[in-house]
Amino acid sequence: MSEQNLERPELTFSPEVADWVREHYAAARVILEYGSGGSTVLASEMPGKTIFSVENDRRWLRAMQAYLDQAGTQSPVHLHLAGVGKTRKWGHPVDNSRFRRYHLYPLEIWDHPDFVHPDLVLIDGRFREACFYAAMLRCTKNTVVLFDDYVNRPKYHRVETFIEPVETRGRMAKFELRKKALPREGLTQIVGAFSNAF
Repeated sequence: MSEQNLERPELTFSPEVADWVREHYAAARVILEYGSGGSTVLASEMPGKTIFSVENDRRWLRAMQAYLDQAGTQSPVHLHLAGVGKTRKWGHPVDNSRFRRYHLYPLEIWDHPDFVHPDLVLIDGRFREACFYAAMLRCTKNTVVLFDDYVNRPKYHRVETFIEPVETRGRMAKFELRKKALPREGLTQIVGAFSNAF
């Protein structure tokens, strides 16, 4: 993306999943995204929303902000940089030198003074399992979670120790979180997920 001619980030989901995301975004008032891109732009073009988007790739975040500034938005977008170190393609940390900050990617946004509890959480970035647990730990009201790449990546199915998806479409799973504490006996699994960026 050049600063003079910024291209609109597009949804990279399959058509079936993209339609499902649009449907859920239209119904939500407050959206929390882990990973920014076409979904962020989609939300910004809908009136009456508040969008929080966590990103760990500094260059991509700047490009997203530049695009949103240029295009204008119908709803406010709060882009949040989770500083987990230098990244390569798709926001993967280049090494583990900043591993002590990994827990901030899923958790830090919840402590931001302007944060508003989401109706919908989209997990489509790094630390996906940890982002799911963060939502389970921090949600204080019923919340929908859309978890991308869930169906085709069995390692993410570990979350079913605590809750099962209510529906899947394509690669994406939908969960409905209720006000429920995670069981203490799951703490090792939960904390371990916060060190896994992939």
